[in-house]
Amino acid sequence: MVCIMFLECSLLVAADEGSDLLDATEIDVARIADQGIINFTQQCSLLATCDAPSNCSHDACLLQFSEREGDFHCMAVNNNKHCHLQGSTNDTCHRMNLDYSGGYVRLGQNTDIKSIDTMLAICSQRMLDPLFKNLSKPNVLSRAFFAPLDGSWRIFPGSPQNANDCRLFDPRVRPWLRTSTSVTKVVVVLIDVGPTMLNILPPDIGSGTIFQAAKNMTKQLFTTISETDYMNIIVFDSSRAEPLSPAAVLVHRNGSGSDEDPGLEGLKAKLDQQTIEGSSKQSNISNAILTALPMFEAANSQAARVIIVLTDGVFATLGNVTLPTAELSSKKVKIFLYKLKPSNDNDVFLEKTTLPQQLCDVGGHFEPILKNVNNGLLAFAKYFSYLANLRRVITGGKPQYSYVYRDFEQIGGNIITISKSAFYQGELIGVAGITIYIDLLGPLTDAVNVALGNRVTGYSVNLDVNGYVNLTCSVTNETLQPCGSDPKIMPANGGLCPKTDAPVHTITDVVCCDTCKAPPPPPVKRIVATTVGSVASLIMLIIGVFFIKRWCDVREQKKKKNLEFLHFQRPPDE
Repeated sequence: MVCIMFLECSLLVAADEGSDLLDATEIDVARIADQGIINFTQQCSLLATCDAPSNCSHDACLLQFSEREGDFHCMAVNNNKHCHLQGSTNDTCHRMNLDYSGGYVRLGQNTDIKSIDTMLAICSQRMLDPLFKNLSKPNVLSRAFFAPLDGSWRIFPGSPQNANDCRLFDPRVRPWLRTSTSVTKVVVVLIDVGPTMLNILPPDIGSGTIFQAAKNMTKQLFTTISETDYMNIIVFDSSRAEPLSPAAVLVHRNGSGSDEDPGLEGLKAKLDQQTIEGSSKQSNISNAILTALPMFEAANSQAARVIIVLTDGVFATLGNVTLPTAELSSKKVKIFLYKLKPSNDNDVFLEKTTLPQQLCDVGGHFEPILKNVNNGLLAFAKYFSYLANLRRVITGGKPQYSYVYRDFEQIGGNIITISKSAFYQGELIGVAGITIYIDLLGPLTDAVNVALGNRVTGYSVNLDVNGYVNLTCSVTNETLQPCGSDPKIMPANGGLCPKTDAPVHTITDVVCCDTCKAPPPPPVKRIVATTVGSVASLIMLIIGVFFIKRWCDVREQKKKKNLEFLHFQRPPDE
């Protein structure tokens, strides 16, 4: 009995220690989110000072240690993929150098360093570094970060990445961002396939046809859909509204945040097969919406319901459009209509039509896409804000816990991320978080695992999400230029420290440490001595050959003279 009581007491103490760590981390995450909001409100002034060498941010994809040596600490990790144990070629390395001098910035594959959104994010959120330093102590590994919606990501402590795959990381598809901004949902994307969708995009928006851009944006959206969500696509024109699947597809992902899902891959394959077939008549958006509505109840009656329309908007200019407003309102469907602007657009905001007002009447959203569509997820900012606000209302705005999963950099083994969405005036501006490397906590590992059993982890909230829906109208009817977009205040390198000369280090030189340190090259003195010795020997050989040949030549000359002399002294023949 005493043993049982002692064991129970030990477990309680362990759980308390784990809970204390998680509680403290939640507080720190909230502080990062709050500071991120403050930085956002000061982004224009911070942009104006971002070009100074002391104010630029370290590019994780670029070795820059000739400019800044950093404050490196050799930390215990689960795996340092860049290094091996000394004297070995395949043993796992468990030590790694991390830089505590400031945050490192990584950009998603579709993030444009020259876009105003990305420059503002990099330049304003550099002011997180003092807080990061205060929160992160190099006695046990944890990493703090902030991820704006443009696809940039500031992480502390920093570590350089292999330039070949550095930009494959996109924070907007990571498990922790889904955790902070996601609710259980059914999403149906309506893609206009009227003939005008074959028009070419303006150069400042993208390249190729509007139809191809709509397909690419939809594929990018796939990567943000969570498990237990449903998704479908309907292509529509004047005569058809064709679902690519008979019913909305249930997404099956694993807790590691894998992007692979058979259902979504099937939708993607069918989307690739779609072509423009319709006549030059008005695309029937009402028919497409009515085709989508039954899919919500059939999939999950308690999930949030979202329709996303991707169109050039021409159908709205060809005659009266009447949306099924009663049906949309009764079923609490949030509809987002994104208009991809053609090159010859004379009514960008559809002000000559009734469509924006009809969308507003049902709490929908209308927005022409005026950003480069290569970064399609940034164009969906209002959609992400809507979902993140739903999550905030349902969870009371508390920090959220991801599943336990394997980290992208593969340095920590099992990790969990505590994250919190940051909002300004009701709009999502980014996600703050701290990663806890559970396997590296030593005596606290078991305690944290016990404490996590009492926390809600994962993407979805097991509630009637639809009951929390409050549909509010939002219409974009003017072109907004952040900070005036004055070229004079734009940093030359987008806020990242420029590469000024050839790097003198390799990535292994920087991240390998302790027993994992890369084998040193031959000492310079030895190389010089060997080289000098070799050159000297060669010179001596040449000199020796020269003198031997010279001696032989002289001897031959003497011999010849002697023969001539003897010939001269010989008496005449008798």
